[in-house]
Amino acid sequence: MLDLDMTPYAAFVWPAWGISALVLACLVARAVVVSRRWKRELKRLESEQMRTDETPTIRAQAARSAIAQPE
Repeated sequence: MLDLDMTPYAAFVWPAWGISALVLACLVARAVVVSRRWKRELKRLESEQMRTDETPTIRAQAARSAIAQPE
């Protein structure tokens, strides 16, 4: 059976676990938000490129490389 009784250390261990879990959750959420933002920007730049029929712009190439999609 799992023994979670840390009588003298519980006041330090449980908050440390909680803070660590919170930090990890925030990092994952931030990564998802930034990824979605980059994908939207890439889609916008690609549609803009299709309208103008030009060679890929530097910003579109940078956005594409940021989300690691092949050309």
